[in-house]
Amino acid sequence: MMEFVADLSAWEIYAIVCGFLGSLGILFGLLAGKRFGIALKVLPLVGVAITTPVTERVVIPYLAQRYPVIFANKDLPKKIDQKTTLTKIDLTDHIYSYFYDLDDDDDDFDPPVVKSAQLSDLCNFLVPKFSSGEASLANYIYQLKGRDYSFSVDSTDCS
Repeated sequence: MMEFVADLSAWEIYAIVCGFLGSLGILFGLLAGKRFGIALKVLPLVGVAITTPVTERVVIPYLAQRYPVIFANKDLPKKIDQKTTLTKIDLTDHIYSYFYDLDDDDDDFDPPVVKSAQLSDLCNFLVPKFSSGEASLANYIYQLKGRDYSFSVDSTDCS
């Protein structure tokens, strides 16, 4: 069920949380309404009012941690710069794979040069994933004119 929710858009996630919390407010309002008449009017509103903080502080962080790939792919494809578009992120057996399309007609694309130029930024991003055991390797696959160019980064590259 939660995997389905992780794949929804942000407004759909907010709507589900609002419906759930509002329903809980009605239920508790009915139960408490026997003793406190105002509870049926107030508790559903409280449930709706706390939708935003609960969604932003609990639900979305939980979904992002539990289903990182689904959550990361929601906004793709995404333009990284003038020439590069991130099209897909995959995680299989603790190996992240990032797929890019290059819009440039640059026949001199050299993966080792790209790796060395971006290694510091990549390591800043990947070291926490390596340290936690979430990832053991990251592959970067660039497609240019129907050909794939790639390089990999592991923890030894970042030490």
